[in-house]
Amino acid sequence: MNSKNKKIVIIRTPFVHPVTHVSSITAVPDIGTAYVNGALLHHGYDSFIIDGTGEGINKRTQLKGTDLAIGGITADEIVAKIPDDIDYIGMQSMHSNRWIYDRHILKKIFKRFPNAKVFMGGEHVSACFEMILQDVPQITACVVGEGEETAIEMLDAFDKGLPLDGIAGLAFIRDGKVIDNGRRRRRTNLVDLPRPSWRGVPIHKYLENHCGVNSLSRKSIPMVATRGCPYSCTFCTVPNMWESKWFARPPEDVVDEMRSYVEKFGANHIDFVDLTLIINKKWMHRFCDLLIEAKLDLTWAIPIGTRTESIDLELLEKMKKSGLSRVLYSAESGDDDTLDRIKKALDIEHFNLIVKQTSQIGIVVKIALIFGFPGQKLREVWSTFLLVNKLAWLGARDIVCLSFIPYPKTELFDQLGINYDYTSTDNNIRLNNDIPNMKSWSEHFGDRALRFFVVSFTLYFYALQGLFRPHRVFAGFYRVFIKKKPLTNFESIIYNMLHKKMANLEMDDLQVV
Repeated sequence: MNSKNKKIVIIRTPFVHPVTHVSSITAVPDIGTAYVNGALLHHGYDSFIIDGTGEGINKRTQLKGTDLAIGGITADEIVAKIPDDIDYIGMQSMHSNRWIYDRHILKKIFKRFPNAKVFMGGEHVSACFEMILQDVPQITACVVGEGEETAIEMLDAFDKGLPLDGIAGLAFIRDGKVIDNGRRRRRTNLVDLPRPSWRGVPIHKYLENHCGVNSLSRKSIPMVATRGCPYSCTFCTVPNMWESKWFARPPEDVVDEMRSYVEKFGANHIDFVDLTLIINKKWMHRFCDLLIEAKLDLTWAIPIGTRTESIDLELLEKMKKSGLSRVLYSAESGDDDTLDRIKKALDIEHFNLIVKQTSQIGIVVKIALIFGFPGQKLREVWSTFLLVNKLAWLGARDIVCLSFIPYPKTELFDQLGINYDYTSTDNNIRLNNDIPNMKSWSEHFGDRALRFFVVSFTLYFYALQGLFRPHRVFAGFYRVFIKKKPLTNFESIIYNMLHKKMANLEMDDLQVV
């Protein structure tokens, strides 16, 4: 039987959050599983996605005996969607806080398909494959790092009945021991990279519900134009998952993919969820020129924190002309000592200039700050408070204040010697915006102080909006209550609360096993 006869399902698992969690984001289509699906289809497999999040937009189910809820359909509902004649099952485990439920799904899968070949991938898998394989030894293999080429080689070995030894990027169990084949070299040529496939994903449901990254007023689809990041921040998962290398797709291909989403799905907005989109100024100019020429009548945004080093006013004006509507700039801190400690190479003066210029030409600016780093002093927090004042004055319209979370296999994680129990709710990793459970890793202030900084700095920033630019408050009121098209993070949270997008909590006799 050749690959064209092999049926594969890729499972995107539902997200996990505290029952009391309030967010500006309801659900977002997953680009990672779409890329793997696209690669499998390109190589002749009959592949499709079961989207545990998209199939249950606005549905939440509390996990029995915990303060956690899943956003999406349940494990039983996911497994029921797998065809009886399936050949291989792939599953994503992206965020470590989801493992408590991901393993529950796996156990349900193996109960129905005891002899199934199941492979896994994603950031959590890349960081914790040894723990995962020891916890659930029925897993056939874990794909570590960038996954498309590794998955294709692995599936070819499955088809031919060959051993998995020698396939770079794979880890598996043999005779009770974890076998690690070592990392695969990153793909440097993205010219012929198979495009993502949304086959199986209820993409129209996402569009009808205006699901996106702070894009509740648009019909949004996520894209990536680049892969990797050349920086090595100590709190970031990128060096482990992607290594500190950055590669870009041909801008012509990126614009053509945008056109396909307009024509096929009726999308009118693209969220570029690249790790760091703006690195090569020449590439970005070319991309904007092509997008302006294409006249696609859509907007685009950079909702994942991007760098400012390669940005100037000329580029900003061209990005604006091409449709850029929003951008998130990641400062993390306003203090040089903190920035040096976390290896965040940032020229704060240039950063402030770019924030001012971006705001002046009409692009919505959002700022990301992180508190609770190891070694962070109160004086350093004060410097960040001063930065908050300045950024509000310079025109930034939105802010997100987060707590530092030691993610697995990051530099700070290894330095701190963290030992999470990903199967427990008591000693598990949490979301970086989970305010009630925020933990300070600083020796100079505790958990309560951390929560105070996060909440008070956020509210203070929005209060400054009313003081410096009162027209924005009235405009926000109009967008939320009249037009029902929120723009900022704060407006989106209010909108979700009013329309109960995160409040439809269902009680189910669900037990994590």
